[in-house]
Amino acid sequence: MQQLNRPPTHRRTRQPKQESKNQQGIAMLEALIACFILTFGVLGLLWLHQQALMQQRQQLMRSVAMGVADDLAERMRMNNSQRAMYAKPWGSATHAAPNCTATACTREALVAWDWQQLQESIQSQLPEGDAAVFALTDVAHWWGIVIAWRDANENYRTDTTSGTPPCSAQMSCWRLFFRPDR
Repeated sequence: MQQLNRPPTHRRTRQPKQESKNQQGIAMLEALIACFILTFGVLGLLWLHQQALMQQRQQLMRSVAMGVADDLAERMRMNNSQRAMYAKPWGSATHAAPNCTATACTREALVAWDWQQLQESIQSQLPEGDAAVFALTDVAHWWGIVIAWRDANENYRTDTTSGTPPCSAQMSCWRLFFRPDR
């Protein structure tokens, strides 16, 4: 048999050092890009977590304000004959009242006791909490209660219709309208 002529094989000399350096450079670039993506992902998750915590805190403040306003509205309903004495503008301090749980009080003393209880509740549960109570100017026999708390972002501000006092700067407010005679 005849032997086939094969073309001579030439060995190419590779330059392993240069290709190895190129591959290492690409691997480093891929690792750097992966680190950037991971960093931005973690920062995004932290930002979302912070936003969720802020929203949860605001919801808690609104819930406390609603509870305090409902409590005062019920107290005004129970002492309906003295409802005009409950009127109070922003920032006015309440006076010391007799302890109406220990001894019987007159209806007038009960108003002072109710305000004292409300102020203690607001100051212990809301940052820089304050309250105002007023008769609505455009609807007869209706009253309003506004509960405010410190909130630099002013996340929850309600309107000032019907003669309600405006919410102060850097405060959030919750308003409740009701009829004490019902």
